[in-house]
Amino acid sequence: MFYANQESTMIKIAKTNIDINNQEGIENQTLLGTWCMKNHFNYLEDQRKYKFVPYHWKNKEKYAQDSEYLDEIYENKLQDCSKHLNRIHNLDKDLRFWRIIVGPWLRFFIDALFDRYECIKLSQEYYENTEFTIHEYENKIPMDFNEFYENLTSDFWNEIIFSECIKFQKVPHVFSKKKISKKIQIRSKNPFKKFVENIIQIYQRIISKFSRKITIISPYINLLQSIKIQTLLKGFPYIMTFQHIAKPNEINFDIRDEITFKSTHDDFESFLNTQIKQYLPQAYLEKFNEYNIVAKNNFPRKTKLIYTANAYQSDDLFKIWAAHKTSNESKLIIGQHGGTFGLSLHNQTEKHQLKISDKFISWGWQSQNFKNIVTKPSLKLYSHSKMSVMQNNKGKIVHVLGCVPRYFYNFFSMPIAGDYIDYLNDQIQFLKKLENSVIDRIEIRHDASSNNWGWRVEDFFRINGFEKNVKTKNPNLINQLNKSALSISSHNGTVPLETLALNFPTIIFWDREYYQIRPDAKEYIDLLKDVGIFYDCPVMAAEHINSISNDISYWWNQKNVQQAVKLFTNKYALHSKDALKILINFLNDEVRLN
Repeated sequence: MFYANQESTMIKIAKTNIDINNQEGIENQTLLGTWCMKNHFNYLEDQRKYKFVPYHWKNKEKYAQDSEYLDEIYENKLQDCSKHLNRIHNLDKDLRFWRIIVGPWLRFFIDALFDRYECIKLSQEYYENTEFTIHEYENKIPMDFNEFYENLTSDFWNEIIFSECIKFQKVPHVFSKKKISKKIQIRSKNPFKKFVENIIQIYQRIISKFSRKITIISPYINLLQSIKIQTLLKGFPYIMTFQHIAKPNEINFDIRDEITFKSTHDDFESFLNTQIKQYLPQAYLEKFNEYNIVAKNNFPRKTKLIYTANAYQSDDLFKIWAAHKTSNESKLIIGQHGGTFGLSLHNQTEKHQLKISDKFISWGWQSQNFKNIVTKPSLKLYSHSKMSVMQNNKGKIVHVLGCVPRYFYNFFSMPIAGDYIDYLNDQIQFLKKLENSVIDRIEIRHDASSNNWGWRVEDFFRINGFEKNVKTKNPNLINQLNKSALSISSHNGTVPLETLALNFPTIIFWDREYYQIRPDAKEYIDLLKDVGIFYDCPVMAAEHINSISNDISYWWNQKNVQQAVKLFTNKYALHSKDALKILINFLNDEVRLN
């Protein structure tokens, strides 16, 4: 938790996992951000009770400008890292090779580091002559991308990064006597599950010895569908990928010290130069050769085409293998794996996928900036097109929430950091405008990650009078929709695309200040707005639901509503019962063209 004493103008950094409810004298503190209110749920009261350092990205013009600024820095640092990693590993690989492997980590790291840097910088503008109290700590270099990502949203890692920012900016500080350390939780696996995984791993090591024309890894469909598509392609199906879990090496600080960057007059870039070599995951440096060997033994030795929807970012074994194969003329095709693509003004991972792939399969949309996009019906929505959901006009109303970490982690058009509190307050405003007869039908569906990130969403709705509406455990979405009357989505994500593709009655509302839409998507959002599906305002959304609640299907089946749904889904949620066949034909054609 990060807070400032108003009386002594001292900004103090205490352990970030301290519960605000147990902080003595906290009333006299100014918090570095509303996101500091971990494990607290009376956000409306807190915002009146405490003072906060304004969040630097409340200004969305700054957000857009910083995104472009960091784009340039990322490309420069990627080139530098590529040269160093080629030298260290005695390789001669091009930029694409290292973009596939290192790119996801590097971009996430740069974006997160800049955010923390700006937070400290802004605190100085509001509280001059402050003195920070920080803890001593030991830098923890992550093993791979997955461990880094886990750290990225943790209090432990962020306290370290904020402390690094304080020291670099030469902000007055003192060290606490306490030392922070990360508690490593070792999760024991179910013996049967472990046995099954071992069998699968042996199977996949055997089939990796055979060449195949097309290799499909993590295609964003269920296991049975994945086996089906790979069987139809006349290949041995890959069931799952296994992250290499290994003991960390001794950190080679001599090699890391050799990673240097050009001097710069940009203060943040100078700071970044000192941090990259400190936090570069071991999978790309000390353990790179070991990961190479494991990847070689777990994936096909020869393949003409690689298709994935999910493995491009977090699976370091896959990325290393795919980078080697694409440098030897294998094609990499990536399929869209969820919502926001083609819609969101900012979507950093979309840019990355488009840059590393030979072809990118979208769910209907295209881009003038990238010529490698092809449109095909979604595999994710394929299963929906083959099933029927029974809508019950008098049934439950499913209210689906979005969720983000307390700490900013990458450029997306969504609520970031403390913006999420405003998002939650919008949900309360919406619910309070619903008639009692409608409220009785509402089931609030929230992401379990929200509790892990410290938002305590369930408690937030309970304290605001909606305890009976919160689902503690979420059933399968399709099962929940079955015999329900209406789906409400208050975020730009996969769920509204799923329900619209099902032609299930759907209401969407969100604040466009956070969920910014790219210009060429506006006309399609406006189509939904004109027929009462989309709303910018939670109150107007609630009023519309009140007006249709007695006969939702009558409104939904009106000609103009159905026409808008069809036009929108053809553009952003293209689906077909033949999606599997269409994809197989496309992949086979790409192999023939190779």
